[in-house]
Amino acid sequence: MTVTRDDWRAAMGAFASGVTIVTSLEGDQPRGSTVSAFTSVSLDPPLLLICVDKSNPLHAPLLQAGFFGVHILGADQGDLGMRFAVPPVETRFDNLDFTCHEGGAPHIVSAPVFIDCETQQVHEAGTHHIFIGRGVRIMNGPEQPPLVYHKGGFGAFTPA
Repeated sequence: MTVTRDDWRAAMGAFASGVTIVTSLEGDQPRGSTVSAFTSVSLDPPLLLICVDKSNPLHAPLLQAGFFGVHILGADQGDLGMRFAVPPVETRFDNLDFTCHEGGAPHIVSAPVFIDCETQQVHEAGTHHIFIGRGVRIMNGPEQPPLVYHKGGFGAFTPA
């Protein structure tokens, strides 16, 4: 039996995941994209991973910068998640409150959690690269339920 691209997409879409926006810099220009392939790797040292398609406009800046930021989105931030998922990429930061910490990635202030990372390793995996980052700065805002991605759409998670 052959697993088709559509079969794979449908199976992977059945898995609910959190929604993040990953940011970096291209020169002095902020760049970012919505990423759902994200997970913690290690507590000591503090490592996480993201997977980014090689065709994503964020891919080249991630390879070049040596750092990236991960923003874990809250349940009410579906619009922000969509803004960073669709073109145009050049206007994603327009009228958005963000800052850059020295030597770090653009930090979208409204995100409940921001993790600034130094790139530790990059691994090729089919159409994507796996970026492993070491957390060097964490900014926590008010706690709130997470934004969730499932079967091609955003939703909210409410603990039982």
